[in-house]
Amino acid sequence: MQTQLEGTPVRLDITDAGPRSEYRYLFAGVTVAAIWLAVLAMSIWSPDLITGTLHEHIAVAALADWFFAAIATGLVLMAFGRRARGATRSLWLGFTIAVTGVWAAVALASIYAPTMVTGTDPTTVPIATFVAPMAGVIATAFASVFAAGSPGREDA
Repeated sequence: MQTQLEGTPVRLDITDAGPRSEYRYLFAGVTVAAIWLAVLAMSIWSPDLITGTLHEHIAVAALADWFFAAIATGLVLMAFGRRARGATRSLWLGFTIAVTGVWAAVALASIYAPTMVTGTDPTTVPIATFVAPMAGVIATAFASVFAAGSPGREDA
């Protein structure tokens, strides 16, 4: 006994996102990795805060920069979470290059900027280690708002 089904074939209208939209996730991963690699470099090679009569070393970058990286990561993921139709590969590539450049500059400033030495019992204060990650978060916020708010192309 055999059952025969008759009818018209059902046509599913599924929009194939395919590999065309998957590049956004690659760019997101590269951008987030660049932020955290910059923070790792700052944590390892930034000068320490040296204070006290025994010249205690306090690794300021290792203690505080993860906080700024977490904020920057949230801003980047907010920008990449945009679901507008006009977002093209060039928008995400430009955004990735901008944020990677910002955090490379933050890492270089934090590592190589001179420190401030004060007092007769010298206290060494690495000013750039405090200021550079804050500036990086602000620059990342501007880039993220720009990328998330860009109208994109209509034909994309």
